[in-house]
Amino acid sequence: MKVVGLITEYNPFHNGHKYHLEKSKEIVGATHSVAVMSGNFLQRGEPALFDKWERAKAAVKQGVDLVLELPVIFSCNSAEFFALGSTSLLNSLNIVDYLCFGSEDGELKNINLISDLLADEPSKFKKLLKEYLDKGYTFPAARQKAIKDYLGYNVDYIDILNFPNNILGIEYVKSLKLLKSKIKPLTIKRIKADYNSLEIRDNICSATAIRNMLQKDYEDISIIKSVVPNESYKIIREAIKNNKGPIFIKDLEKIILYKLRISSIEHLKIIHDINEGLENRLKNGAILSTNYDELISYVKTKRYTMTRLQRIFIKAILDISKKDVKVLVKELGPQYIRVLGFNNKGADLLKKIKKVSCLPIITNLKRYKPENDYAKRMIEIDIASTDIYSLLYGNKEFAKGGLDFIKTPYIHN
Repeated sequence: MKVVGLITEYNPFHNGHKYHLEKSKEIVGATHSVAVMSGNFLQRGEPALFDKWERAKAAVKQGVDLVLELPVIFSCNSAEFFALGSTSLLNSLNIVDYLCFGSEDGELKNINLISDLLADEPSKFKKLLKEYLDKGYTFPAARQKAIKDYLGYNVDYIDILNFPNNILGIEYVKSLKLLKSKIKPLTIKRIKADYNSLEIRDNICSATAIRNMLQKDYEDISIIKSVVPNESYKIIREAIKNNKGPIFIKDLEKIILYKLRISSIEHLKIIHDINEGLENRLKNGAILSTNYDELISYVKTKRYTMTRLQRIFIKAILDISKKDVKVLVKELGPQYIRVLGFNNKGADLLKKIKKVSCLPIITNLKRYKPENDYAKRMIEIDIASTDIYSLLYGNKEFAKGGLDFIKTPYIHN
């Protein structure tokens, strides 16, 4: 058995994802694949277009053997913590041989160089980073400048830092180093479409382009038929027919405004990533704004990127505190293995994981008894995220709470 691990969001599963899956298995000679996938809220601080069960189903139908959910405290977080949670979960399975990720660079050499620096964080680098942060740069921009200053100008690795999948790749490799993991990282070059590209080239485009198309006109989903696998297209079409998506960040605007308006300044201060008086801007912005665009316009600053603010909104409505992140993310890592879907090969993987992993496997949440307060808190946040997400369905038949206790993993025989 040779197992390749993938870190994914599949929002939605498209032809580029299919290529990544098949190429990953091919280059390592994998017999089995396991994907760690974000649940209903994503790394950019947005709700997924379609729920985690629909997306897991699409992945399994396209050949992923086992799909596991990344707890939302990791999935809706910075690239660093997203990567740390994902790699920790893969590592905890004790069956994964390789992690294969897509990148714009397609080479590990420079990714390794930068990940070594970030894993070690020498004092000179820390000082440079602090200087740029003190000047008001966002964290990603400050870190990029500090890396340039520390390593000296080199067009090859400086260019790497301009692309989001390269940055995630650096974080994956860094996390594997910090975990002292035996998992071997590999990268494959993204083909034809960059992460944020809105172009369609042949039958490949980015998930961003697909989301854009669906946001403009999801009543005519034939516009995406050429860029997603047929099974994925059917699942998307059925979800839209049942009014279970697509869901966008603006669908959350009333919930976000409500939460910010009723929260005290003191409560907002404890939410993760709310610092430097941002709690006052959020509170005032929510009072003065009537919609999402007005709120963003009010609170956005040079220091806080759009995606960082979106993540803060999600953390606020889920009450994810600084303490939660310090303990659950930085110190402990994932506390369980939550199964969203699998096929026959995936069933074999689960049998092996049960024997060699220390973490409990959840296939039926009704039967799950958290082993400690940390696991209890982590699953509470996941359950809350699903309960909030289900309120966004246009079809109220599916908007009831407690779906995590009702839905079971998709099984493809």
